[in-house]
Amino acid sequence: MTTNCSYKNQKHLILVDLDGTLLKSDGREMHPLSKEALIKAQKQGHIVCIVTGRPHRGSIKFYKELGLNTLLCNFNGGHIHDPKNKLFKRLVFPISEVYIKEILNEDYIYNHIENAVIEYYNKAVCWKKDDFFETYFHLETIENDTFTISKLIRNWKGDANSIIIQFTENTDLDQVYRVLEKYYKTIKVTNWTRNDNGMLIFEISNKFIDKGMTARILAQYYNFDIRDVIAYGDEINDKEMLMRVGYGVAMKNGNILIKGIAKDITKKTNDEGGVGDHLMNLLKLDNIEK
Repeated sequence: MTTNCSYKNQKHLILVDLDGTLLKSDGREMHPLSKEALIKAQKQGHIVCIVTGRPHRGSIKFYKELGLNTLLCNFNGGHIHDPKNKLFKRLVFPISEVYIKEILNEDYIYNHIENAVIEYYNKAVCWKKDDFFETYFHLETIENDTFTISKLIRNWKGDANSIIIQFTENTDLDQVYRVLEKYYKTIKVTNWTRNDNGMLIFEISNKFIDKGMTARILAQYYNFDIRDVIAYGDEINDKEMLMRVGYGVAMKNGNILIKGIAKDITKKTNDEGGVGDHLMNLLKLDNIEK
């Protein structure tokens, strides 16, 4: 994997994931080198956008720290908006309320819920109090959003960006997949594990949402050929983005499947400032003042 020396001589759209990529493993701060590189890249005329699975409330802090005035992409592209200038009409790609209710009224699903979160861009409800859920989904940072803890999730009103469910230990997960199969035309299901207890999480979202589609929207909006877009990511939800852009970079600490499809791999992890180290070398940013 080699670096194209022409990258330093032209302007690029730079897309960066947050967790496991730009942020340290605690999920609370950027490595100083990565922050410095992205600020320098902007001064050199490059455009930087955050593309994350996090909601707005869990990403706006880093958006502001980087001094961005670009579009912010949350829920893996399920919510694209302009938090600073408000010039871009908000794009939301939700799950229809009709199918949220149908899924939650599936008795096998509902009767085996251990915990769940339903989220829209401006509100969320959690089945029951859980420190991991509240921290991971940044529910404790809600300011202008509406957040409630309630088992009455069947009473959810309106569309939603995602439904996240942790099932009880005795759940037949194959049966869960069978039940959800009937909704395959409108939703997609991805799985991941909690890092505190290893329990499997089901994340349900709009069928067409992925970061690859988001990369295409951003490239069109900012008038870039998709081949001139650089993207950094570490996990399965970054796969389509890294494959779609001209220069997809996987993190050293990233999922092995992501490394296999990326154009390059950082030499340092997220905790070591991998994004900053790679971008400094790729775009020759060392001589740019902070």
